[in-house]
This record gives sequence, C-alpha cells and structure tokens, in this order.
Amino acid sequence: MAEKVIIGSREVGPGFPTYIIAEVGSNHDASLERAMELAKAARDAGADGVKFQSFTAEGLINPLRPDGAGGWEDHHAYEVIDKLTLPAKWHYELKRYCDELGIDFLSAPFDLGRADLLHMVGVSAYKIASGDITYVQLLQRVASFDKPVILSTGASYLEEVDEAVKVIMAAGNSQIALMHCVSLYPSKFEDANLKCITTMRKAWGVPVGFSDHSAGSLLAIGAVSLGASIIEKHLTFSRELGGPDHSYAMEIGEFKEMVDDIRSIEIALGTGLKKPTEQEIGERVGARRSIYLRKDVAAGMVLTSDLFKVVRHAHGMEPCQLSGVIGKEAARDLKQNMPLLVDDISEFDKTSETGAAAKKPDFAGR
Repeated sequence: MAEKVIIGSREVGPGFPTYIIAEVGSNHDASLERAMELAKAARDAGADGVKFQSFTAEGLINPLRPDGAGGWEDHHAYEVIDKLTLPAKWHYELKRYCDELGIDFLSAPFDLGRADLLHMVGVSAYKIASGDITYVQLLQRVASFDKPVILSTGASYLEEVDEAVKVIMAAGNSQIALMHCVSLYPSKFEDANLKCITTMRKAWGVPVGFSDHSAGSLLAIGAVSLGASIIEKHLTFSRELGGPDHSYAMEIGEFKEMVDDIRSIEIALGTGLKKPTEQEIGERVGARRSIYLRKDVAAGMVLTSDLFKVVRHAHGMEPCQLSGVIGKEAARDLKQNMPLLVDDISEFDKTSETGAAAKKPDFAGR
C-alpha cells in the first residue's frame, strides 16, 4: 500500500505537512449561503480541505425504529436528516466555489447514489464515515473510482479495519488513509487512545490521521506529534446554534489557532536526527567543562590529578581525557587557571580512546 496519497495538489503522509480538514457536516443548516461562508472561513483559517456529508434520509436511515415494547415507531431523526440533506445541485456549486477559493471540496457519501454523485462532481478524495466501515458495497463503489479513500475507524476493532482495507484493496485501490476516531460527540480525553495512530501506521504502512470530536485542540496537536498526517475537526460559526453538529464543533477563531499550533508543532518536531542546532554550538562552549590548571606547572613536570580542576568553559581538553593525562609530562610551562591543551602534554596519544573525545558517534537512523 502507498505510504502517501495525493489529495488535490497535496502529498499527504509521513514527512509532509499535516492535511487539515474542516468538517462542516450538517452545520450549513440547510443553507447554501451558509455552506459557502463556512468553506471560505475554513480556507481563511488555514484548512486544506472542507468536508461535507452527502446523504439522503432515505439512503441513510430507516423511517421506523423499535419502540422498546416489541413494536415499531416513527424515527424522530428521519425528519431532521431529511431537512439537512445537501441537494445534488449544491454539490456542483460548492465544488466550483471551493475551486475558486483554492480549498479542496470533500464529502462523505452515505449511500451508493451519493457516491456516484461525488464521482460526477469530481472530488479529489472520498471520506468514509466510521459507521460505514462494514458497508462493503459502499467501500467497493468508492474504491472503484480510483481516488484516495479516507477511512474513519471509530468504534471499530483492528480486525474490522483490516477487513475494510482488504475490501478496498481487492477493488484495485491502494490509495488508502486511515483515520483514528472516537465515535462520541463530544469525546473525552480519557477515551482518545491516541497511541492507535502509531498502531495503525505500523499495521498498514499508510497515512493515518485523527478525526477529533473532543473539546479544544490539545488532542489534535498531540496526534500530530504522534505522526498523524490528517487532522479533521468540525467547524461552526457558533456553538450556540441549534443544529446537531454545532455543540462540539470549533468556532472559526479556535480553528485558526489550532491550524497555527499544528504548523508550529510540525516545525518543532524537526528531523529526528540528534545533533546540536546552529544556535546551540556556542552553548557547547559556554555550558560545558574543560580541564584547567590549579597552579603553575614547569616544563617536564609529571602531571598528577591534584594539578587540575574541571570547570567551565570548554576552551581546553574535555573531562573524559583527564585519565590519559595523568602520569604524562608537561611539554612546556603551564600557567594557573589556563585550560589544558593537547599540545601541553608530552607524548599524548591523540588517537587513543581518551584522546579522541571530539569524535561523535553517528546514531542516525537508530
């Protein structure tokens, strides 16, 4: 499978900047104008993609549900879902508008017809919601379009994720990104289990992200620190609005702050190669110690431990070289409080273990 996927113009995976998705969900509140405003706000806040949900009530939910007494009753959510359906025409308008804005238009299809619609609209990747990880027919249909599949894994066992990955692969599509997710709204910190990001990266070798429903940005930033390549957070203009997704979404300013923090943590993560920064080179001299003379020493005098002190700053031989100095003779007159140098010592073996302190082992890649 691919270690990276291409979403729009972006390479997504380890070693690339985090791909950040602003999840609108149903926060458009059945208004195309609101949907467009949220897309623009997402772009302005630094998101790479803005995601909607492509469903119909008929294709998503049964109109009846068990009533708890052995019968069936009207499902109260059916009417709500029907009102929040994103009309087919809006998909084309939102795609055009997002193209103008320079942000990727993404959506999660919740039935085969909506999957076909997104294919016709021309999305650059498909998101599969956690609840559809076992909807084999939808996985097969989306995989057949030969575009990246972003698969959410909330409330799933590892074996179920593996089965879904196999379905997508069997359809001839290896462009897979997995999203760790906790399917609670909102989710709590103690349920986050962020180490699953590392587990899934090791298991499948594909980009792994985090679809976050928790309050604030702490878990999203933590996920990036653990190697998440994609972050998805719900976006709203106000958590006080009445729709089903507003209460646990991020407001615009919070979302922008999260994006800025993610970009900062990416810089802070660095390359992983342990070595001093350019700015630390001077600190190696200022904070480290060298061997200094406690008293004047005449040329030819045998050097003993009482003649030396190990203090700052590092302008002479290193402390680890002291054992190789003892018993040697001074090559010249040495002055009190001056650093000891290799050339101050007669017959000092510069290639010995103690005389090679300047050598630095290369642990890169370990």
